[in-house]
Amino acid sequence: MLGSRHPHSSAALLSAVLLLHIQAAVAVNFQVLAPAGPLSAPLGGTVLLPCHLSPALSAQAMQVKWSRVGQDIHVYLPNGSEVQGERYRGRTELLRDGIQKGSLALRIWNLTLQDEGRYLCDFQSNNTVGNATLELRVTSSGSDPLLHIGGYDGKQMNVTCLSVGWYPKPKVLWRNGHRERLTPSKEEKISRNQGLFDVSSSVVVTEQSAPTLICVIIPGSPGPEKVSAILISDEFFPKVSSWKVGLFLFLSVCVCLLFLPACYLWRVQRAKRKSSNLTTKKESWGKQNWKQVLLHATDVTLDPDTAHPNLALSKDRRSVTATKTKLALANNPGRFDIYSCVLGSDGYESGTHYWDVEVAGTGGWALGITRESASRKGWFMFSPKQGTWAIQLSRGQYREVTAEWSPLDPPQNPGKIRVYLDYEGGVVCFYDADTMAPLHAFTSSFSGKIYPFFWVWSVGTSLRLCPPQPSNN
Repeated sequence: MLGSRHPHSSAALLSAVLLLHIQAAVAVNFQVLAPAGPLSAPLGGTVLLPCHLSPALSAQAMQVKWSRVGQDIHVYLPNGSEVQGERYRGRTELLRDGIQKGSLALRIWNLTLQDEGRYLCDFQSNNTVGNATLELRVTSSGSDPLLHIGGYDGKQMNVTCLSVGWYPKPKVLWRNGHRERLTPSKEEKISRNQGLFDVSSSVVVTEQSAPTLICVIIPGSPGPEKVSAILISDEFFPKVSSWKVGLFLFLSVCVCLLFLPACYLWRVQRAKRKSSNLTTKKESWGKQNWKQVLLHATDVTLDPDTAHPNLALSKDRRSVTATKTKLALANNPGRFDIYSCVLGSDGYESGTHYWDVEVAGTGGWALGITRESASRKGWFMFSPKQGTWAIQLSRGQYREVTAEWSPLDPPQNPGKIRVYLDYEGGVVCFYDADTMAPLHAFTSSFSGKIYPFFWVWSVGTSLRLCPPQPSNN
């Protein structure tokens, strides 16, 4: 009887061994990859934290968790649901576009200084666990430096350089007109309650000093320096009677008090225009020639073959809305796969064109123009250098869509924006379409096809193209 059972026992043992081999084959090892270097993002801005599997396996049936020390930020569960951490509620989003290839990036809005630090991206399947870390650095570019004269006694004076709102700590560099470095007599860096840094640095000026003083604020993270200069009049150190010293001192201080605000306003205007000749062009488009803008209306519709899967286009292809629902669309070469963008159907290689867009007063969106050759796949930064010229509404403030996200100062909150393109003139201007008040302008040298560009990232926010209206001119 025992002998008759032996073949059955062998078969059962063989089946068990085969089952173990099958289970071992199903358990696939993977690595979790994230950028090795730190990522930087501006205070109050938005950042994308990428993380993916290698090899590119589907993570749809896994648990994926973004966390920091002692707190969960955003968790994706195998049943497709998501859980947000209490501190990050309403400020984070998991980009699930690449989940079939093992990619689940985390977007964080309204960055604070407390968001700076190390982040953990953790993938967990039934058989394998893997994670990776990355570092986020939050930055804040402070105000333009202001120069203040004080402590004058007829032989020497103190010139103080003041700037506020920096993070991390900046450095202060003094130079004279001969580009020689000067040693400050006093330097202070004071941290405010919000964690930002105010800077105060002073140098002593005597009769032997070079008349030109330059204060340079060097940020503690990669970014542009900020510079201010002042010319010390010879009248501060005269070899004449004391009453003339007082008179010259009074006049010079008055000049300085007038010069500093004028210099500051000039620097703000120059930063907006982006080039030395932008003043003339923007003034021309904004005041003298705005009626010509009405003569080149273009009928713009949206190209569904470029639309990100989370965008819903209206039947007439004039309206785009950001949604949570991801449509099943072919990932063709022209479609945006990470950023929720869409282009106009037609591109332009010459001439002048304009189109009007009804914009939302809340949420997050951007509009402008982009080169046909500009990136549409993967992670990148939108900027004129990369072939995109656009403005955006983000956290209630109008900004340039550039690496620095420089704020604009529009005269009002427009309900409808006019985008005007002069291809040969190398300019794209933005107007309040109802009042024709100029909002912003870029200058460049265009090449290849240029397409209308739209980006909507806040769920429920819409942009709508207006049909061209007959001109009465």
